[in-house]
Amino acid sequence: MVPFSGYLPISLLLFILLLGISNYFTLNHVASQIKQVPQVAPRPARPVVRESTHFKSDSDDETRQARQNPVPSQNDVPVYSDAEKKLRTEALQNVESDRQKVLSLASGTDSKLFYRAIKKGALCRNQNRIGAIADGGKEACNVQAVRKNDCTLVSLGLHNQIDFDQAIHVATGGHCKILGVDKSEQNEETQQIYSQMGGQLFVGMIPSEITLPDMMRQAGRNEVEILKIDIEGGEFAGLEPLIKDFLVCQIMIEIHGKPMEHLNLLRVMSRYGFRIFNVETNPFCPKCCEYSLINELCMAQFGAIPLGATIPN
Repeated sequence: MVPFSGYLPISLLLFILLLGISNYFTLNHVASQIKQVPQVAPRPARPVVRESTHFKSDSDDETRQARQNPVPSQNDVPVYSDAEKKLRTEALQNVESDRQKVLSLASGTDSKLFYRAIKKGALCRNQNRIGAIADGGKEACNVQAVRKNDCTLVSLGLHNQIDFDQAIHVATGGHCKILGVDKSEQNEETQQIYSQMGGQLFVGMIPSEITLPDMMRQAGRNEVEILKIDIEGGEFAGLEPLIKDFLVCQIMIEIHGKPMEHLNLLRVMSRYGFRIFNVETNPFCPKCCEYSLINELCMAQFGAIPLGATIPN
């Protein structure tokens, strides 16, 4: 046996030396490859997409209408008092019997009983007397609530007595366009007052010489906030073409004739969404009665409350 000399064999030392040199060059090559790898920019974070709360396109007609007429929030819902709720409940409970009474009296000749039988179909919270306290004045509903831009007032039947016209012009703020119509040309004073109000006068018998839709088109108007009619019978043929083709919010009308004639014209207005909020007899004309009505589409604007639809079909 060869004794151990304390030194490693030369072959083992050479092996260890070669292994170290090999590892050195391998590590240097790997390091150089890492340095040559191009830097990759970090990928941007993907945006969070949420359903838009805005309208998507104005090209859609329904969307555009919704933008112009948004659905009211809960804060916009009108608040009714207990007394108003009770009044509406009672009106709805009695509506059928009220209709039957009106229909029965319309077949008779007692105008006073017929007028008393007409029940309100709407409650106006803020009713205004426009013009004279006696004959010539009209009951309107919250006239201060007319639109601030491009509003129209119409007065049919002037007779050079324009107290109502002047009063409604002032009561509505003086910014509405007022149109006046009479079968005869008005005197110089009336013409001057209308000019000062920025109004426009038309001459002609309604509807044979001038129709209300034609008047509206000539004046360049599209809607009517308040319409006063006192044309002594011309209302029967002249009114429906207007309320059929144009939005009218309030009507103050004096109807002439027998009870059935009154009912027939009230039916016409009812078919176009009008509700009575005031009835006033004429002490100087037993067959004449003043009715004030408001369109259902305008009730929210003027602060009116629907009751029962009291006019029988």
